[in-house]
Amino acid sequence: MLQKILKGVAPVVALMMATGCNGNININGSDGVPLSELDLEGKSPTELVLAGPDNVVVTRGDALAIDVSGDQEAIDALRFTFDEETLGVMRENDWNDVDGTATVRVTLPRLDKLVLAGSGRAEVDLLDGDAEVTIAGSGTAETANVDTTSLEVTIAGSGTYRAAGRAEQLDLTIAGSGDARMDGLQVGRADVSIAGSGDAAFASDGRVEASIMGSGDVTVTGSAQCTISAMGSGSLNCRTGTASGEAPPSPPAAPAAPGAPEAPQAPDVR
Repeated sequence: MLQKILKGVAPVVALMMATGCNGNININGSDGVPLSELDLEGKSPTELVLAGPDNVVVTRGDALAIDVSGDQEAIDALRFTFDEETLGVMRENDWNDVDGTATVRVTLPRLDKLVLAGSGRAEVDLLDGDAEVTIAGSGTAETANVDTTSLEVTIAGSGTYRAAGRAEQLDLTIAGSGDARMDGLQVGRADVSIAGSGDAAFASDGRVEASIMGSGDVTVTGSAQCTISAMGSGSLNCRTGTASGEAPPSPPAAPAAPGAPEAPQAPDVR
Protein backbone atom coordinates (compact mmCIF):
# COMPACT_ATOMS: atom_id res chain seq x y z
CA MET A 1 0.00 0.00 0.00
CA LEU A 2 2.70 2.51 1.02
CA GLN A 3 4.77 1.74 -2.07
CA LYS A 4 1.83 2.62 -4.33
CA ILE A 5 1.33 5.95 -2.56
CA LEU A 6 5.03 6.87 -2.72
CA LYS A 7 5.11 6.04 -6.41
CA GLY A 8 2.10 8.26 -7.01
CA VAL A 9 3.54 11.33 -5.25
CA ALA A 10 7.03 11.02 -6.78
CA PRO A 11 6.34 13.75 -9.40
CA VAL A 12 5.23 16.09 -6.62
CA VAL A 13 8.40 15.44 -4.61
CA ALA A 14 10.51 16.22 -7.67
CA LEU A 15 8.66 19.51 -8.13
CA MET A 16 9.09 20.49 -4.48
CA MET A 17 12.84 19.80 -4.67
CA ALA A 18 13.03 22.49 -7.34
CA THR A 19 11.89 25.00 -4.70
CA GLY A 20 14.70 26.65 -2.79
CA CYS A 21 14.64 27.41 0.90
CA ASN A 22 13.67 31.00 0.03
CA GLY A 23 10.48 29.80 -1.66
CA ASN A 24 11.63 30.56 -5.19
CA ILE A 25 10.66 28.10 -7.91
CA ASN A 26 12.19 27.43 -11.27
CA ILE A 27 10.76 25.25 -13.99
CA ASN A 28 13.13 22.98 -15.90
CA GLY A 29 16.03 24.96 -14.44
CA SER A 30 14.75 28.34 -15.65
CA ASP A 31 13.57 31.37 -13.68
CA GLY A 32 11.49 32.43 -16.67
CA VAL A 33 11.08 35.66 -18.62
CA PRO A 34 8.28 38.21 -19.10
CA LEU A 35 5.68 37.25 -21.70
CA SER A 36 7.01 39.91 -24.09
CA GLU A 37 10.37 38.11 -24.16
CA LEU A 38 9.00 34.57 -24.52
CA ASP A 39 9.81 32.81 -27.79
CA LEU A 40 6.69 30.93 -28.90
CA GLU A 41 8.18 29.51 -32.08
CA GLY A 42 8.40 25.76 -32.56
CA LYS A 43 6.31 22.82 -31.47
CA SER A 44 3.36 23.54 -29.17
CA PRO A 45 3.73 22.26 -25.59
CA THR A 46 1.63 19.39 -24.26
CA GLU A 47 2.38 20.04 -20.57
CA LEU A 48 1.44 23.09 -18.50
CA VAL A 49 3.02 23.92 -15.13
CA LEU A 50 1.50 26.63 -12.92
CA ALA A 51 3.65 27.60 -9.92
CA GLY A 52 2.26 30.35 -7.72
CA PRO A 53 -1.05 32.00 -6.78
CA ASP A 54 -2.35 33.01 -10.20
CA ASN A 55 -5.06 31.61 -12.49
CA VAL A 56 -4.72 29.78 -15.79
CA VAL A 57 -7.53 29.07 -18.27
CA VAL A 58 -6.70 26.53 -20.98
CA THR A 59 -8.74 26.25 -24.18
CA ARG A 60 -8.24 23.81 -27.06
CA GLY A 61 -7.32 25.57 -30.30
CA ASP A 62 -5.30 25.24 -33.50
CA ALA A 63 -2.24 27.23 -32.42
CA LEU A 64 -0.46 28.31 -29.24
CA ALA A 65 -1.55 31.72 -27.93
CA ILE A 66 -1.14 33.41 -24.52
CA ASP A 67 -3.00 36.40 -23.11
CA VAL A 68 -2.82 37.89 -19.60
CA SER A 69 -5.17 40.08 -17.55
CA GLY A 70 -5.76 41.05 -13.93
CA ASP A 71 -3.99 43.24 -11.39
CA GLN A 72 -1.09 45.09 -12.99
CA GLU A 73 1.39 44.30 -10.20
CA ALA A 74 0.66 40.60 -10.58
CA ILE A 75 0.92 40.80 -14.38
CA ASP A 76 4.31 42.51 -14.11
CA ALA A 77 5.51 39.75 -11.77
CA LEU A 78 4.56 36.91 -14.14
CA ARG A 79 7.36 34.86 -15.66
CA PHE A 80 7.10 32.20 -18.38
CA THR A 81 9.19 29.28 -19.57
CA PHE A 82 8.69 27.37 -22.80
CA ASP A 83 10.32 24.41 -24.46
CA GLU A 84 9.03 21.88 -26.96
CA GLU A 85 7.06 20.01 -24.29
CA THR A 86 6.35 22.30 -21.32
CA LEU A 87 4.87 25.76 -20.83
CA GLY A 88 5.61 27.14 -17.37
CA VAL A 89 3.75 29.99 -15.64
CA MET A 90 5.18 31.41 -12.41
CA ARG A 91 6.26 34.65 -10.76
CA GLU A 92 9.61 36.35 -10.49
CA ASN A 93 11.65 35.62 -7.39
CA ASP A 94 10.77 37.47 -4.17
CA TRP A 95 7.20 38.22 -5.29
CA ASN A 96 5.59 37.87 -1.87
CA ASP A 97 4.96 41.62 -1.57
CA VAL A 98 2.97 41.71 -4.82
CA ASP A 99 -0.76 42.37 -4.37
CA GLY A 100 -3.53 40.83 -6.47
CA THR A 101 -3.57 37.99 -8.97
CA ALA A 102 -3.31 37.58 -12.71
CA THR A 103 -5.22 35.38 -15.15
CA VAL A 104 -3.31 33.69 -17.97
CA ARG A 105 -5.41 32.45 -20.89
CA VAL A 106 -3.68 29.79 -22.95
CA THR A 107 -4.85 28.34 -26.24
CA LEU A 108 -3.05 25.23 -27.47
CA PRO A 109 -3.73 22.23 -29.72
CA ARG A 110 -3.42 19.59 -27.01
CA LEU A 111 -2.79 19.24 -23.27
CA ASP A 112 -1.63 15.92 -21.80
CA LYS A 113 -0.15 17.00 -18.44
CA LEU A 114 -1.24 19.66 -15.95
CA VAL A 115 0.88 20.48 -12.88
CA LEU A 116 -0.03 22.94 -10.11
CA ALA A 117 2.36 24.00 -7.34
CA GLY A 118 1.06 26.53 -4.85
CA SER A 119 -2.34 28.14 -4.39
CA GLY A 120 -3.20 28.86 -8.01
CA ARG A 121 -6.21 27.77 -10.02
CA ALA A 122 -6.35 26.08 -13.42
CA GLU A 123 -9.40 25.55 -15.64
CA VAL A 124 -9.04 23.19 -18.60
CA ASP A 125 -11.83 22.73 -21.12
CA LEU A 126 -10.77 19.28 -22.40
CA LEU A 127 -8.46 16.38 -21.53
CA ASP A 128 -8.37 13.36 -23.83
CA GLY A 129 -6.09 10.45 -24.72
CA ASP A 130 -3.76 9.64 -21.81
CA ALA A 131 -3.76 12.54 -19.33
CA GLU A 132 -2.06 13.42 -16.03
CA VAL A 133 -3.03 15.99 -13.39
CA THR A 134 -0.71 16.78 -10.46
CA ILE A 135 -1.55 19.21 -7.64
CA ALA A 136 1.02 20.11 -4.97
CA GLY A 137 -0.20 22.57 -2.36
CA SER A 138 -3.61 24.20 -1.95
CA GLY A 139 -4.38 24.86 -5.60
CA THR A 140 -7.52 23.94 -7.49
CA ALA A 141 -7.79 22.38 -10.94
CA GLU A 142 -10.96 21.79 -12.91
CA THR A 143 -11.60 19.93 -16.17
CA ALA A 144 -14.98 20.54 -17.77
CA ASN A 145 -14.75 17.60 -20.18
CA VAL A 146 -12.64 14.47 -19.66
CA ASP A 147 -12.61 11.89 -22.46
CA THR A 148 -9.54 9.79 -21.74
CA THR A 149 -8.25 6.27 -22.11
CA SER A 150 -6.19 6.79 -18.95
CA LEU A 151 -6.43 9.56 -16.32
CA GLU A 152 -3.76 9.80 -13.61
CA VAL A 153 -4.48 12.23 -10.77
CA THR A 154 -2.03 13.00 -7.93
CA ILE A 155 -2.86 15.40 -5.08
CA ALA A 156 -0.32 16.19 -2.35
CA GLY A 157 -1.48 18.71 0.23
CA SER A 158 -4.89 20.35 0.50
CA GLY A 159 -5.57 20.89 -3.19
CA THR A 160 -8.77 20.06 -5.05
CA TYR A 161 -9.47 18.51 -8.44
CA ARG A 162 -12.90 18.65 -10.08
CA ALA A 163 -13.75 16.80 -13.27
CA ALA A 164 -16.63 15.50 -15.37
CA GLY A 165 -16.76 13.20 -18.38
CA ARG A 166 -15.38 9.68 -18.82
CA ALA A 167 -12.15 7.76 -18.31
CA GLU A 168 -11.55 4.11 -19.12
CA GLN A 169 -8.88 3.87 -16.39
CA LEU A 170 -8.45 6.15 -13.34
CA ASP A 171 -5.32 6.08 -11.17
CA LEU A 172 -5.84 8.40 -8.20
CA THR A 173 -3.35 9.16 -5.41
CA ILE A 174 -4.04 11.56 -2.53
CA ALA A 175 -1.44 12.32 0.16
CA GLY A 176 -2.80 14.78 2.71
CA SER A 177 -6.20 16.45 2.97
CA GLY A 178 -6.84 17.08 -0.72
CA ASP A 179 -10.09 16.21 -2.47
CA ALA A 180 -10.92 14.69 -5.84
CA ARG A 181 -14.49 15.85 -6.45
CA MET A 182 -15.25 13.98 -9.65
CA ASP A 183 -18.91 13.07 -9.14
CA GLY A 184 -19.59 13.70 -12.82
CA LEU A 185 -16.74 11.44 -14.02
CA GLN A 186 -17.71 7.96 -15.24
CA VAL A 187 -14.82 5.51 -14.82
CA GLY A 188 -14.43 2.05 -16.32
CA ARG A 189 -11.85 0.88 -13.77
CA ALA A 190 -10.22 2.71 -10.86
CA ASP A 191 -7.17 2.26 -8.62
CA VAL A 192 -7.27 4.65 -5.64
CA SER A 193 -4.58 5.24 -2.98
CA ILE A 194 -5.11 7.66 -0.09
CA ALA A 195 -2.77 8.52 2.79
CA GLY A 196 -4.36 11.04 5.14
CA SER A 197 -7.80 12.60 5.31
CA GLY A 198 -8.37 13.26 1.62
CA ASP A 199 -11.67 12.28 0.00
CA ALA A 200 -12.65 11.20 -3.50
CA ALA A 201 -15.91 10.77 -5.40
CA PHE A 202 -16.64 9.46 -8.90
CA ALA A 203 -18.97 7.07 -10.74
CA SER A 204 -18.22 3.57 -12.00
CA ASP A 205 -19.91 0.36 -13.09
CA GLY A 206 -16.58 -1.49 -13.27
CA ARG A 207 -13.99 -2.63 -10.73
CA VAL A 208 -12.71 -0.21 -8.08
CA GLU A 209 -9.74 -1.00 -5.84
CA ALA A 210 -8.87 1.34 -2.95
CA SER A 211 -5.93 1.42 -0.51
CA ILE A 212 -6.52 3.85 2.37
CA MET A 213 -4.19 4.81 5.24
CA GLY A 214 -5.96 7.27 7.51
CA SER A 215 -9.45 8.74 7.55
CA GLY A 216 -9.98 9.37 3.85
CA ASP A 217 -13.24 8.32 2.22
CA VAL A 218 -13.99 7.21 -1.33
CA THR A 219 -17.56 7.40 -2.65
CA VAL A 220 -18.44 5.53 -5.84
CA THR A 221 -21.83 5.92 -7.51
CA GLY A 222 -22.99 3.08 -9.76
CA SER A 223 -22.86 -0.71 -9.78
CA ALA A 224 -19.10 -1.06 -9.26
CA GLN A 225 -17.38 -4.10 -7.76
CA CYS A 226 -15.35 -2.55 -4.93
CA THR A 227 -12.36 -3.89 -3.01
CA ILE A 228 -10.73 -2.03 -0.11
CA SER A 229 -7.51 -2.40 1.87
CA ALA A 230 -7.59 0.02 4.81
CA MET A 231 -5.52 1.02 7.85
CA GLY A 232 -7.50 3.52 9.92
CA SER A 233 -11.04 4.80 9.73
CA GLY A 234 -11.11 5.39 5.98
CA SER A 235 -13.90 3.86 3.94
CA LEU A 236 -14.93 2.89 0.43
CA ASN A 237 -18.62 3.57 -0.12
CA CYS A 238 -20.19 2.00 -3.18
CA ARG A 239 -23.71 3.32 -3.20
CA THR A 240 -25.37 0.66 -5.33
CA GLY A 241 -22.52 -1.85 -5.63
CA THR A 242 -20.46 -3.83 -3.12
CA ALA A 243 -17.59 -2.88 -0.80
CA SER A 244 -15.62 -5.80 0.58
CA GLY A 245 -12.31 -7.58 0.52
CA GLU A 246 -13.49 -9.89 -2.21
CA ALA A 247 -15.46 -9.75 -5.41
CA PRO A 248 -19.23 -10.04 -4.92
CA PRO A 249 -20.57 -13.60 -4.69
CA SER A 250 -22.26 -15.17 -7.66
CA PRO A 251 -26.04 -14.94 -7.59
CA PRO A 252 -27.87 -18.15 -6.57
CA ALA A 253 -28.98 -20.45 -9.34
CA ALA A 254 -32.59 -20.15 -10.38
CA PRO A 255 -34.80 -23.01 -9.11
CA ALA A 256 -35.70 -25.72 -11.59
CA ALA A 257 -39.07 -25.33 -13.26
CA PRO A 258 -41.73 -27.78 -11.99
CA GLY A 259 -42.64 -30.68 -14.28
CA ALA A 260 -45.84 -30.51 -16.27
CA PRO A 261 -48.79 -32.50 -14.75
CA GLU A 262 -49.75 -35.77 -16.45
CA ALA A 263 -52.76 -35.60 -18.73
CA PRO A 264 -55.89 -37.38 -17.33
CA GLN A 265 -56.80 -40.75 -18.89
CA ALA A 266 -59.82 -40.88 -21.16
CA PRO A 267 -62.87 -42.71 -19.64
CA ASP A 268 -63.38 -46.39 -20.66
CA VAL A 269 -66.47 -46.42 -22.94
CA ARG A 270 -68.03 -49.85 -23.64
